[in-house]
Amino acid sequence: MDTQPVKRRRLNHVSLGNDHQGTSTSSSAITTTPNSDSKEPLPMNRNGNLAEHKSNLSRSSRYKATTPLDGSVPADLFKLQLDELLGRLTPKYETKMAKADGAIHQLRTTIEAIPDQRALSASEAQKVFEKSSNICIPFPRSVTLGSKVSLAYAKPTSISVVGSYARRTSVLREGKVTIDLAVTMPSSLFHAKDYRDHRYFHKRAYYLACIAAGIQKAQVPALDISFAYQDDNLLQPVIIAQPRLDGNPKIHSHSSWKIRILLVAGDDTFPLEKTLPTKSCIKDTAAEGDSPTPRYNATLRSECSSSSCLKELHRATVRSSAFQNACMLGAIWLRQRGLGSSLSAGGFGQFEWAALISILMRDGGRAGRPILPTGYSSYQLFKATLQFLSSTDLISSPMVIQSPNFKLTHTKNPMLFDGSRGMNVLYKMSSWSYQLLQTEARNSLKALNDPLADHFRILFINKVEEPLKRFDHNFRIPFDKLATENSTFDDVIPNVAEILHEKFSYGLANRATLVYPQIPSTSIWPIDSRASYSDDRTGTSIGLLLDPEHCLRTVDRGPSIEDKMAAAAFRKFWGDKAELRRFKDGTIMESLIWDASNSQQSIIGLIINHILSRHFGVLDQESSGADGEVLARLLPQYGLSQSDVLGPFSAVKGSFESLCKSIRAMEGLPLQIRQIFAASPELRYASLYAPVAGKQTHPAKAVECLIQFEGSTRWPDDLFAVQRTKIAFLLKIADAIGKSDSISAVRLRLEKSKRKLFEQSYLDLKTPDGIIFRLQIYHEHELSMLEKALNGRIPCPSPKEEIALAIAAHKRNFIHRPAHTQAVTALSTRFPILSPTIRLLKKWRDSHLLSPHLADELLELLAIRTFIHPYPWPTPGSLLSAFLRTLHFIAGWDWPSEPLILDFNAEFTAPEIQSIRIRFDAWRKLDPGMNRVAMFVASGLDREGIAWTDRRPAKMIASRFTNLARAACELVKQNDGGLALKPDALFVPSLLEYDIIIYLKPSQDHLKKTSSFKNLQVEEEEAAAGRRGADPFDAICDPRRLFVDELQELYGEDIVFFYNESAAITLIAGLWNPQTEGPRKWKVGLHYSSMPLAATEDGGDGAAEEDEEQVTINKAAVLHDIARLGGDLIVKIDQK
Repeated sequence: MDTQPVKRRRLNHVSLGNDHQGTSTSSSAITTTPNSDSKEPLPMNRNGNLAEHKSNLSRSSRYKATTPLDGSVPADLFKLQLDELLGRLTPKYETKMAKADGAIHQLRTTIEAIPDQRALSASEAQKVFEKSSNICIPFPRSVTLGSKVSLAYAKPTSISVVGSYARRTSVLREGKVTIDLAVTMPSSLFHAKDYRDHRYFHKRAYYLACIAAGIQKAQVPALDISFAYQDDNLLQPVIIAQPRLDGNPKIHSHSSWKIRILLVAGDDTFPLEKTLPTKSCIKDTAAEGDSPTPRYNATLRSECSSSSCLKELHRATVRSSAFQNACMLGAIWLRQRGLGSSLSAGGFGQFEWAALISILMRDGGRAGRPILPTGYSSYQLFKATLQFLSSTDLISSPMVIQSPNFKLTHTKNPMLFDGSRGMNVLYKMSSWSYQLLQTEARNSLKALNDPLADHFRILFINKVEEPLKRFDHNFRIPFDKLATENSTFDDVIPNVAEILHEKFSYGLANRATLVYPQIPSTSIWPIDSRASYSDDRTGTSIGLLLDPEHCLRTVDRGPSIEDKMAAAAFRKFWGDKAELRRFKDGTIMESLIWDASNSQQSIIGLIINHILSRHFGVLDQESSGADGEVLARLLPQYGLSQSDVLGPFSAVKGSFESLCKSIRAMEGLPLQIRQIFAASPELRYASLYAPVAGKQTHPAKAVECLIQFEGSTRWPDDLFAVQRTKIAFLLKIADAIGKSDSISAVRLRLEKSKRKLFEQSYLDLKTPDGIIFRLQIYHEHELSMLEKALNGRIPCPSPKEEIALAIAAHKRNFIHRPAHTQAVTALSTRFPILSPTIRLLKKWRDSHLLSPHLADELLELLAIRTFIHPYPWPTPGSLLSAFLRTLHFIAGWDWPSEPLILDFNAEFTAPEIQSIRIRFDAWRKLDPGMNRVAMFVASGLDREGIAWTDRRPAKMIASRFTNLARAACELVKQNDGGLALKPDALFVPSLLEYDIIIYLKPSQDHLKKTSSFKNLQVEEEEAAAGRRGADPFDAICDPRRLFVDELQELYGEDIVFFYNESAAITLIAGLWNPQTEGPRKWKVGLHYSSMPLAATEDGGDGAAEEDEEQVTINKAAVLHDIARLGGDLIVKIDQK
C-alpha cells in the first residue's frame, strides 16, 4: 500500500535551516518554494483558535496517519506545518518593527539624559518628587518604610533590550509583540542590607518614578506611558510605553507593539547566600515571624541575576541551533492553554520554558549529565520538555542544579533550583498551576500517541483555556465574602487563593483531581494615580477537574474513631454534617452522607455549598457557578448520583430481560432461537425519554429488538418469500407469547412502502407495565441474497437502485444498529457522563428542529468522540464540560475535507486508518458535490463510514448543524465565560430562516369529538362505559407524526421539513427546495402543483413562446393542499 500520499500536493515550505537535524529524506519528493509572505500573523477563527492557512495547513488530517509521529523525528507534513506556523507568527523585525526600534532609541536617549537626584530620606524624597511632578510613586503597598532609608537617583549602568525580542524568539499574540527594555540600576544606590524588609523595592519604585517623570518631561513623541505590574507581582511595577492615542482609542488596540521598561540590578548587588529560598528576608511578618520568604527572595534574586540569565540563554542558543525554535513552539503551546509568566496565568511562560530547556541541556541528569541532547531538533526538544514536565514531580521531588550544599526544606510549590543564579526558576508557580501544567503536558503527549488525533491542531491551533471547556465545574465566590472588616480587595485577592485551594482540596478529596483558584490579572493604571490590583472585582473563580470514578460518590469515609486528632479535625471542618457510623465491615468511622435525590444540585454542588457556607459564610444564592447540574435539569428523568445517571432506563432494561426470558421459554417454534439483539436507543441509555411503567408523559416509541433463529436450509431462496416466512414466524410467536403473563397485548404489523424490498413485518408486544417492544426477525442469508440480486445472480423484479438501497438499509438495521447498541451500552457503563451527554445533545438537536435530518446514531458517535478522543482536554468529568466540548468539536469540524474516525478499543492499525482515509477520498472524488455523503463517520463497527450519514444529513443541513454549534459556543463565551449563561438560551430555536411555519394544535381533544356516523357513536359509548377497551397501542400512534410522515411522502422533494420529534409536534418549519422553486420547462407528470410564468413583453415571439413553456411551483396551491390534508390538526400556516 502506498504510504506517501503527501506527494500529491505541492506545499510552500519556509525552512528552519538546520533545525530539524536527522529528519527523513523523503521530503525531497515534495516541491518546495520560498514564501515571501509567510510571516503574516495567523488570524483567529470563531472558536478562538488560530485559523489554519488555507494552502498549507488545511486538509492535513487525512495524511497524518501515513507517517505517524513515533517520537524521534516528526513526519514530513508535520514538519512543514511547524515551519509554516513559526514563519507566520514571527514578527517582521526589519519592516513592521522599525517604529518600535525607533521608540526604543528615543527612550534610551531620554533615560540617559535624566539628571541625578541626591539622596534624601524616604519621606522628604517623596514630598520633593510629588511636588515637582504629577506622578504617584508605585511603592509596595501595605509596607511602611523606615525613616533611616534614603532614596536617590543616578544614571543607569546600562540600558538594553532583553527577553524574546532580543533573542528573536518573539511570538505574535493577536498581532502584537511585547518588547522588554531593561534598565540596570547602579549598585551605589543600595546598601548591603537593602535586601531586607522591602528596602530594595522601595528604592526601585522611586527609581522607576524618576524615569517616568523624565520621559513625561521630555515629552517623547508618539508615546503614552503608564504603570503596570510585571507578571502580576506587586513588588515589581514597570512602565508601559505604547503608541500615543491622539484622541483615537483604537490606536492602542491596533498597534503591533508595546514596550515594557523593566528595572534590574547588578549580579553583585546582594550576596547570593542571603537570598536563598530557605532564608527569611522580612523580619516584621507578624503571622510568620522569621519563617522563610521564598517568593520575596526569588523576586529579588531574579532582578539581580538578569545579566547571568541572558548569558545562559545565549549559551543555549550557541549549543543548539534548534533552541530558539523550540522556545517559540513552547510559547505557542503555552499561549493556546492560557499559560504565561504572570501569576494570573500560572507563572510559567515563554521565559520559564526557555530557562527550563537551557538548564536541561546542561545538567539535570545522572552524574551531572544533561537531560536534553543539544543535537535534538526543535520538535524533539519540545516533546522531550513535555515529557519532563509530565513525568517529573517537582513538588514531592524538587530538583537542585549545581548547588550540592543547598539544603531544601519542605515546600508546597514546585522547585527547580538553579544554583548558578541562586533562585527557583518556578518561583511564580503555585501547586495548582503546576498541576495544571502537568495535566496539559500529559494530555498533549496522549494526543501525540493517538494516531487518530490531529497532532498539529491539538498542540498549536486549538484554544484550550476557556473555563467551561477546560474545567468540569466552575464557580465564583464574591469578594465581599473573602475580605475581612479592615481588608481591601487588593489585600485579599493575591493571598486568598492558597486558602481556597486548601479548603476545597481537603473537602473534595479524590473527587477532584485539580482545584484551580483563578487569580485576577492586574491592570494598567495612569502614572498620576495609585495602583489598583484588578478591574474585575466580582470575586474569585475556581475551576475543578473531576474524577468521574469518584465524583458522584454518595458516602465519604473519614478517619477512624481511634485516630482522635484526625477525627477532631474532620468534625471541625465539616461541622454538623459529620456523623459517626458503623459500616458493614465492622469499622466505626467518621462519615459524610450526600443525598442529591431531593435536591436541585449535584453532589459536587452540595459539597461546595457546604464548604462555602461553613468556612466563608457564602449562602447558596450568593455564589454563581456552572456545572453539569444546570444542564441536567433540562433532561427529563435526570439523575445526579452515580446510580441515577442510568437509573431512568432500569425499567425498560428490566422489561427487556423479562421479554427475552419469555421468548426463549416459548415452545412449538420451528427453529431454535439463537440470539435476541437490542437495537434501540432506549436499550443503550441513549434516548432522550426513557420508557417508564404506567402512562407515558411524552411521545412514546416502540423499543426495537431483533430475533435471530438458528441456521436452516429450509429458508426460501426468494427475497419476497423470505418476507412471507418472517410473517409466519411472527404469527407463531404471537400465538405462543400471547398466552404468557409477561405480555398484555400483541399486534402484527406490516410496514408498507412503494418499494417492495423495503416492506418489513414486525410484531408489537406490550408488557403489563405499558412498555411496547417491536420485534423483527433477522435472517443472516438475506444480505447475501440481496447482493446476488444486485449482481444478477438470482432473479429480482426490483430495479438495481432499489436493491442497492435495500442492501444499505439491511446493513444499517440488522448489522450496524445491534452492534452499535452493544458498543454504546458498554461505553455508557464505562463513562457515567456519556449517557446524559448523548441525551442532552439530542435535546439540543431536537430543539433546533433537526430531528428528521440527523440520525440518533450520528449524534451518539459525536458524543462518544468527546470521551474516547478527548484531546486537547482530558476525559470530561461533568455533563457541562462534555456537552460544550462536543459542541466545540462540531463547530470546528471541517467535515468536507476531514473524516471522523473513532477507535472504541484502540485497535486500529496504521494501514487500517489509511484505508479508511482512502475510502473517504474516494467518496469525495465520486461525489464532489456531497449530494449523497456530507459527513463521513467511521468506526470499528462501520469502516465504510456512511452507515449513519448516507443521504442524510444533506450538505445544507450539515452546514446549519455546524453553524448552530458555533453560535452556541459564541453564546457561552459572551456570557461571562458561561458563568452568567442561562442554559435555556442554548435550546431556543430561530424561526427567521424558514419559508413556511405550520402550527399544530397542542392537544388531541379535537380528535375526541363525537362522530356523525351511528356505528362509530355506539363504539364511543361502549368505550366510555368500559364495555369496549381502548387500543393498547394508541401510545405509539401519534396523529401528528402520521401527518408529518405523509407530508414527507407527498412533498419531501419540494419542501425540506424541520420539526422536533422528541416532543409533541406543535410546529413544522419548511424551506422550499431551490431546485423546485426555480423556473423549469413544463412537462407532463410533474410531481408538484405548478403554474406558468408570465410571458415577457420585450422578448419577441420566440422568447414569448419559450416563456410560455416555463412553469414554477404553485406555492399557494401546495400550502392549500397541506392545510386541507391537516384539517383540524392545523392552527395556522405562516409564509415568508
